[in-house]
Amino acid sequence: MTTASTPVNTTVGMMPRWEASTRRFQEVFTRDFPSAPRMCPLSAQELREVIDACNEAVAPLGKTISDERWISYMDVVRWSQSARHIKDMEAFKAVCILNCVTFVWDDMDPALHDFDAFLPQIRRICEKYYTEQDAWFAYEAARAFVVSDNMFRDSDTKKALCATSPEQYFRFRVTDVGVDFWMKMSYQIYGHAPFSEHAKTGLAARMTTRGLAIVNDFYSYDREVALGQVTNCFLLCDVGDDEEFQAFFDARLADIEEDVRCIKTFDPVTRDIMLDLIYGNFVWTTGNKRYKAAVNSVNSRIR
Repeated sequence: MTTASTPVNTTVGMMPRWEASTRRFQEVFTRDFPSAPRMCPLSAQELREVIDACNEAVAPLGKTISDERWISYMDVVRWSQSARHIKDMEAFKAVCILNCVTFVWDDMDPALHDFDAFLPQIRRICEKYYTEQDAWFAYEAARAFVVSDNMFRDSDTKKALCATSPEQYFRFRVTDVGVDFWMKMSYQIYGHAPFSEHAKTGLAARMTTRGLAIVNDFYSYDREVALGQVTNCFLLCDVGDDEEFQAFFDARLADIEEDVRCIKTFDPVTRDIMLDLIYGNFVWTTGNKRYKAAVNSVNSRIR
C-alpha cells in the first residue's frame, strides 16, 4: 500500500475499472441491503422554491449557478434520504438547499471563499425551515463543515491524514466529506427519537462514512486527480497495478460489509435511514452527470 512517503502513480485513470468495479459494488448492495432506495418526489413548485432559495443563498458570493447544476447536486438528497420514513417536507427542502449551497462552496475556487458573506445565508436557511433547537444543530454542522474545509484544504495535516492509512483517512472524512453535517441537518426530516440522538452524537455519521466515501472516491478519482486533490482513499494504492488495486478494493468492500452488518443491529427506522443513505448515494453517483467525466458542466471548478 502507498504511504505518505511513497510516490503515487496517478497516470492511470479509473475508467478501465469502472464496469467491473460497479458490478462488484452492485453485488454488495443487492445482496446485503434489505431494500433499494427510491427517489423522493418534489413537485415543480417545490423544486422551483429550492432552486430560488439556493440562488439567493449564493448571490453574495457573486456566483451564478445553472438549474442543471442545482438539480445535479439536489438529486443526491432525493436518492439518499429514506423516502419511506420522511415526515417533514419543509425540513426535506432545507436539506436540499443546504446540500446544494455547500456543494457550491466545495466546488468553488478556495480563493473566493468568504465566510462573512456565506454563513449568514446558511443561518437564514436553517432558521426558516427548522424549529429553533433543530436550526441550531443544522447550522452548527454546516458551519463546522465549511470552516473545517477552509482550515484543511491545503494543510500538512490533511495531507498526512489522507496519505497514511485507511484508518486515518476515514477518521478525517467523517467531517470532511460532510457526513456529520448531513446527519445533523437530516434527523429533523424523520421525527424518530433514536435516530435523532445517533445523528446528534455523531455515531450515525461514523457508521456511514466508509460506505459513502469509498463509493465517492472511486467515481470521483479521475476528477480529483486532475484537480490535484488528496482526499481520495484510492490514492493509497497504485490503481494501475491490478493485484494491488484488487486487494485494496476488496478490503474497502469488506469495510462496507462490516459496517452494514453493524447497522442492521440498530432499530428498524435508524437502520433504514443509514442503509438508504449509503445505497442511495451509490445510485445517484453511478447515474449522475457529475461523475461521467473528469470535467463537465456540473462538476467543474466554480471561479
